[in-house]
Amino acid sequence: MRHLIEASLDTEKRSEDKSFWPYILDLPCFLRPKGGILSVTREEKEKEVAWLHEQFDGVASLILTNCQGLKVSQMNDIRSGLRSQGVSFKVLKNTLARLAYQDTDVALLADDVRGPRAAAWTRDENVVPAMAKFLVDFAKSNPKFELVRGVLKGKVVEPSQVETLSSLPSREELLAKLFGTMIAPVSSFAGVLAAVPRSFVCVLKAIEEKKSAASESAAG
Repeated sequence: MRHLIEASLDTEKRSEDKSFWPYILDLPCFLRPKGGILSVTREEKEKEVAWLHEQFDGVASLILTNCQGLKVSQMNDIRSGLRSQGVSFKVLKNTLARLAYQDTDVALLADDVRGPRAAAWTRDENVVPAMAKFLVDFAKSNPKFELVRGVLKGKVVEPSQVETLSSLPSREELLAKLFGTMIAPVSSFAGVLAAVPRSFVCVLKAIEEKKSAASESAAG
C-alpha cells in the first residue's frame, strides 16, 4: 500500500478545503516556519492512511455524513455523543480516505467520498443501532447535518435504511426483553405457590364452618 500512498501524495493537487476548521480538528498538523500555514507532512499522511486502513478493515458498519456548515461545538457534540456509545467519528480528508479504504468494505462508498465528509464507524455490530439512532436524531435536530450512505456487514445502506436501523432495539434492550420473558413464568409460578397457603387456609376454614353448622343442626 505504501507505493500507492507515495504515488498519490506526489500527484495530489492542492486546493482550498472548504471544511478547513473541522479538518484540522482531526488531522495531525504542524505550523511550518515559512508562511505560517498549517500543513501535513508526507510522513503524517502515510501514518493517517495506515491508521484509517486499520480502522476500516473489518468494520461492522460505517456511515458517511455531510458535515458542511456545522459549528465546532456541534462537531464536538457529535464526537462526544458517539464516543459514549463506543463509536469512532472523524472528518475525512478524501484523498487519504480513498487510499485507506482499498480492500475494505468501505470501498463500496467510493462514489460518496467527495466534498465535506465525516464518517462514524464501529467494529461491534451490537453498537450499530445505537450509532444509527444518534446520527438520525442529530440530523433531525440539526438540518445542516446530513446522512449520506453507509455500509453494514459488506452491504450498502441508504439513509432511509439507517433510519430503520435506528429503530432497532439495542443489545441491552433485547437482553432485558429476553430476561423479562424468561422471568415471567417464574413470577407466575411464584404467585401460584404463594396462593397455595392462602387457599389451604380458606379450605380449612370452610370445613370448620361446615362442621360447626352440622353440629348445631344435630344439637337442635
